[in-house]
Amino acid sequence: MKTTAERVKYMMETLNIDNQAEFGRLCDASRSLVNQWISGRTKNIDPRYAFKIEDNTSFSARWIMLGEGKPKK
Repeated sequence: MKTTAERVKYMMETLNIDNQAEFGRLCDASRSLVNQWISGRTKNIDPRYAFKIEDNTSFSARWIMLGEGKPKK
């Protein structure tokens, strides 16, 4: 997965989350910001959100931000 949008969609599917607001609650992001990630309007996830996702799930912040390494820790 090369894009932020692909990675966010994958995480949502893996976590069985179909609501952007619910995904946003994992990292204190607004539904609007999650929508920007999914639509591709925002190309990168800020580290503060990536690390909060990592703290609340098994996904790696490095993979979330850069697409490098394995998706899960």
